[in-house]
Amino acid sequence: MSRRPLTRADLSVETCCFVCDPANEEGLHVAFYLEEDVGRVVAEYTPRAAHEGAPEVIHGGVVAAILDDAMAWAVNVLSGSFGLTRRGEIEYSRIVRPGQSYTVTAWISEIGQRRAATIAELRDAEDRLCSASKAEFSLISHDEAQAAFARRGAAGEG
Repeated sequence: MSRRPLTRADLSVETCCFVCDPANEEGLHVAFYLEEDVGRVVAEYTPRAAHEGAPEVIHGGVVAAILDDAMAWAVNVLSGSFGLTRRGEIEYSRIVRPGQSYTVTAWISEIGQRRAATIAELRDAEDRLCSASKAEFSLISHDEAQAAFARRGAAGEG
């Protein structure tokens, strides 16, 4: 199975993503890959103690952000559209611990003209499910995304 690294060039807009952008100094720097032959996005994630909520427990919001970003990447590289998270749900099954390795996988489960349903999973090194998320994304064209981000940037310059 071949994996292709995903980069900013795979998006239609510039980002400063907390989860995946290597230029975001405060971010998590999770590197996502496309497994095109199976239509999935994957990443390896090893949380640091700085990501804890309680001692030795990674904050659920950090886990949710990673799952959301994985689903966004799946939508953005597999659908031909730009996806914006509309709503989502998450189930936490196992504690995620700092210093341990986890695999994130995301895919599109259903797609329409303006919406996509997605699923993401976070699994530990023993392939045990730790967290799972389902989300719905609104789809816009790459041109609409570029125009929206340009308006946002112009509004911030004033």
